[in-house]
Amino acid sequence: MGIINRRFKYVCSLFVLLLLLCGTNVDANHGPGTGGGATTIPAITLKSGTFSLGLRTELTEFESISDSKLLRKAEKAGSFDVIDRTFIHTVEMGYGITDDLTFGLSFGWFEAINFRESELEDDEVEVFQANPDGITDLWLSGKYRFWRGHQGHYAFLAGVKFPTGVDDKENNHGEKLEAVEQPGSGSYDFATGLAYSRWFTEKWTLDTNVHYTFRTEGARDFEIGDRMDWNLATAYQVVQRNKYPNFAPVGEINVRYLFRDEEDGEDIKDSGGTTVFLSPGVRVGVTSHLGIGASVFFPVFQNLNGEQQETDFKAVVGVSYGF
Repeated sequence: MGIINRRFKYVCSLFVLLLLLCGTNVDANHGPGTGGGATTIPAITLKSGTFSLGLRTELTEFESISDSKLLRKAEKAGSFDVIDRTFIHTVEMGYGITDDLTFGLSFGWFEAINFRESELEDDEVEVFQANPDGITDLWLSGKYRFWRGHQGHYAFLAGVKFPTGVDDKENNHGEKLEAVEQPGSGSYDFATGLAYSRWFTEKWTLDTNVHYTFRTEGARDFEIGDRMDWNLATAYQVVQRNKYPNFAPVGEINVRYLFRDEEDGEDIKDSGGTTVFLSPGVRVGVTSHLGIGASVFFPVFQNLNGEQQETDFKAVVGVSYGF
């Protein structure tokens, strides 16, 4: 009951925060099951009967940890996992049911570079290697715009994740990796949130969203911690939207909080925490149907629980096509 009450308070805090503003894996959890997307979700929906298709690649570069440093961290924490970098290649599709209701789905491929895990047993540290690449879980999402006017657009966000991804990857000793290191978490997860968008001028826009992901128990009695996101983005159209090609620099703030993971009902102390990114980027409208964008995410604050590997930076590039 205490866990439910704590989650309820955090969800309420998210909605209050959005109202005030209006008056968006990583961290040590390397797998995509720990998170989802890193850009702001706008309240704007697709027009009725239109489709969108997006391709997106996200790179996460983690702090460099040598083998000797890995051994020291394992001796201190009992176990420690590190990775050089990860890639998530994602396909995103959307359809406008009405002018105010959009459905979407996304899935992808997770790729890990130089993954190593260490474990302290009988005063000796063993180091294992693995290649946890594979298909990620499938997300179905919905966005309902319930208000639009001179003060902006407001939309409800919802989603459900199905455990379609790979969750049985093993290390070089034949032992299965933890759920947070797998391409798929093995769990059904749920998401909810709110989004807000408005135009200050014909060229200057603002988008913000709050998002809560509720996770359930997945593979091997392991539950990845719940997640909260707040994202704020602003853009300025150097060239107007109805002229092509057009160009807009974009600036974002991304705040992410991960609850601790649980195994057999017990919290894992070396998991969870808060990360804040400042994210400059660019958006280009090539034609009325084709757009491309890129952003770099610099962590300006990382407060991780226990012994965890920090993030050096992230980079995202994507292309979208509407028809």
